[in-house]
Amino acid sequence: MPRPPASLPDFWATRAGAPLASAGIVEAVLDGLDRGALHPGDVLPSSRVLAAGLGVARNTVVAAYDTLAAMGITTAVPGSGTRIAPGTDRFAHALHAAPAPRRAATAPSDPRVVSLEPGVPDVALIDERRWRRSWRHATALAPTASAAPHVAALQEALAVHLRRRRAVRAAPEDLRLFPGVNPALTAIAGHVGGPIAVETPGYRRAFDAFRATGREVLGVPVDAEGLLVARLPRRRCLVYTTPAHQYPTGVRLSMERRLALVDWARATGSVIVEDDYDGEFSYDVAPLPALQTLAPDHVVYLGTASKALSPQLRLAWAAIPPVLRGLPHAGHGSSAGVDGTAASMLAHFLTSGAWDAHVARAARTYGARRAAVRRALARHLPDALVLGADAGLHLTVDLGSETALAAAVAALGRNDYRVSTLAGHALTDGDVADTAMLLSYALIPETRADAIIALMRS
Repeated sequence: MPRPPASLPDFWATRAGAPLASAGIVEAVLDGLDRGALHPGDVLPSSRVLAAGLGVARNTVVAAYDTLAAMGITTAVPGSGTRIAPGTDRFAHALHAAPAPRRAATAPSDPRVVSLEPGVPDVALIDERRWRRSWRHATALAPTASAAPHVAALQEALAVHLRRRRAVRAAPEDLRLFPGVNPALTAIAGHVGGPIAVETPGYRRAFDAFRATGREVLGVPVDAEGLLVARLPRRRCLVYTTPAHQYPTGVRLSMERRLALVDWARATGSVIVEDDYDGEFSYDVAPLPALQTLAPDHVVYLGTASKALSPQLRLAWAAIPPVLRGLPHAGHGSSAGVDGTAASMLAHFLTSGAWDAHVARAARTYGARRAAVRRALARHLPDALVLGADAGLHLTVDLGSETALAAAVAALGRNDYRVSTLAGHALTDGDVADTAMLLSYALIPETRADAIIALMRS
């Protein structure tokens, strides 16, 4: 025997007095289906009646009903009003059973080991309701034979977002999308001739991507002010740099070096790839301007959703200079290309304000965790040199000797914590002294910081 319809007046009465936007009405219906307060076959109030009961404009309810119909949640029955469609309770259960991705802090080979290596944000900080809402928006769009409309929507959203948050000047048509940073680096390197200069220590996956092109890869050292521009070759080349928070040392490229770098690029006709992998997070200091704002004709600005939001999106973007306008979206039109649904999801996440809200919340949390880790380091390892505290999600902790580093890494390992070392990110073995470790605080709760750091002195 079928279940009787839910009491709709009671259901909507709980929402009266707190006006909802159309997205909130859609969310309320889906939540009601998931909880069992609404059932397939229930009749929804007329748009006029519901608008009056909720204290919202009728157009708000009409827009919500249109969205529900487009999602297949409701059907219009002549003479019987709008009803919840069959099977939609299972659909709602499935949506709510697929929350925002959970933190992946363990090594696949040993579930006991907690990684304190850089590169993994705390995805538990994502607002699941906003995350699901953006995915519902993307999946409710009409099917298309090409990813082009989804890509165009994200280009428009990113152009506004980058100009507002990072002062990056790029028209939508000058933004390229890629299914990750490495495909972007490979594609860019394929369009720029000459050798490739990289920071050392630096991003090992970038080393691998560039070496795979068969081109000459040159290492350029960094110091407390970032890339040593004076060590760059006096000829045209591609330079890969992480100026906002050098990976892995964490230092910021000084303004003097930024100006020197763009002057060098203009003099040699070179192209700079500026990887702003975690530039959304800055603490205690004002963020320095992106290199792209200083030399838009010579800089490729590279960004990603991986560090600010979630690596699962597998989306990266590049604001390209005129010389690279022939660069296509990586894999566009093939199975290896940009996922159209993910692109539409991120576009909605950006334009709805969800990204800004997430970054603000995450920055407060990461800032508190960073402060707790720094206090613990000052207490237990007062002689350690700490770099990279101004931005990003990790610190570099130099313990002063190979012996001290080895002891600290071993002590952490005995307690099931894994870290990486600075020397492990050198382009060539022996380039970097083996005295420092990289310590991500993204996944260290404030209440655990002191106990974890205390292990390093044992």
